[in-house]
Amino acid sequence: MTTALERPLEQRAMTDRFPLAGTAADSAGILLADGHHLFRSGLGALLDREEDLAVVAEAARGEEAAAAAARVRPAVAVLGLEPEQPDGPALARQVQQAAPGTAVLLLVPALPRTAELRRALVEGAAGVLLKDVQAAALIAAVRELARGGRVYDPRLVLDVVRAGQAGPLSRRELAVLGEIAEGSTVREAAAALSLSPGTVRNYVSAAIAKTRARNRCDAIRIARECGWL
Repeated sequence: MTTALERPLEQRAMTDRFPLAGTAADSAGILLADGHHLFRSGLGALLDREEDLAVVAEAARGEEAAAAAARVRPAVAVLGLEPEQPDGPALARQVQQAAPGTAVLLLVPALPRTAELRRALVEGAAGVLLKDVQAAALIAAVRELARGGRVYDPRLVLDVVRAGQAGPLSRRELAVLGEIAEGSTVREAAAALSLSPGTVRNYVSAAIAKTRARNRCDAIRIARECGWL
């Protein structure tokens, strides 16, 4: 039986548009890019075992990844970085420009040493994890990105949001999050803060964006862990 990894790259590149026999038409297409063939092959075999995921293209270098993304339009691009590749955000932007609907997951060998570089990673990709991440966590992350979510190594997120002296949230945003955290509805929070419900929703959305959270509950968790609430 021929596996997905044994198929020619050109054949795999067409999988998301013209599914091969045994490949579900609604599987999320995945692009893999890493300079180490063994690592890339092992990762491909891991993801191809999942019924809802399908590796549709591979690349060894950044420019190849961007070209492949433009060709196959994957749901998720998993890009493995090496220590000599410090500019992960630039690579992520290349892939996103080539395929705007593609979510980029960066696999890094180690977390950057400076807050500035860590912030650049978070702002440049929908997900950032260490290369030694557990298999189950990696699969879950790919699925989350395919659904439109974001996944970051917890240490990375906390260091980034702590980088600002007083945090990224305004007093109004913190006040709104505080009301929501205490169990208030949007209308109750609006009444307590003398705001309109629409304004409360805007503050919640801003807080979610600034903390890179997935939803309001995640934003509240981050704010509490950082000592803002």
